[in-house]
Amino acid sequence: MSASARVPSFGCTCARLRKLARRVTRIYDAYLAPQSIKVTQFSLLVNATSRERTVSEFAAELEMDRSTLSRNLAPLVAQGWVSIAIGADTRSRSISVTAAGRRKLKAALPLWRKAQCEVESMLGTESVAQLHQNIRQALATLPNPTGKHA
Repeated sequence: MSASARVPSFGCTCARLRKLARRVTRIYDAYLAPQSIKVTQFSLLVNATSRERTVSEFAAELEMDRSTLSRNLAPLVAQGWVSIAIGADTRSRSISVTAAGRRKLKAALPLWRKAQCEVESMLGTESVAQLHQNIRQALATLPNPTGKHA
């Protein structure tokens, strides 16, 4: 069977989503650069501020591999924005956002909002709303390894 017979004519959904994510990431990173924070770091900080939890719990919430999350948290720990301490069980690690991390979020938030507005301006308000709806629907439909709904 030829490769073209096996691949749908519209292409690989995963590859297209990853390409889109890289383009959008570059926009956010450019806006956040004056605060020396990347959008991936900003997102981790925002999600970590809701409550203290173990690294394993946080990884499950984000649907990330624990080792990948630990690698992504390392620069935040080095900057003093996140603290990782021994959890209730000595084998677990608890993550919390520090005062410095909260200050970084406060300083970066206006830049993030500008990036958000830029993306909306480029794509159009209705298109962004539809994109968000499509993402919500896909997350609700596709299997979640943690068994929780998005």
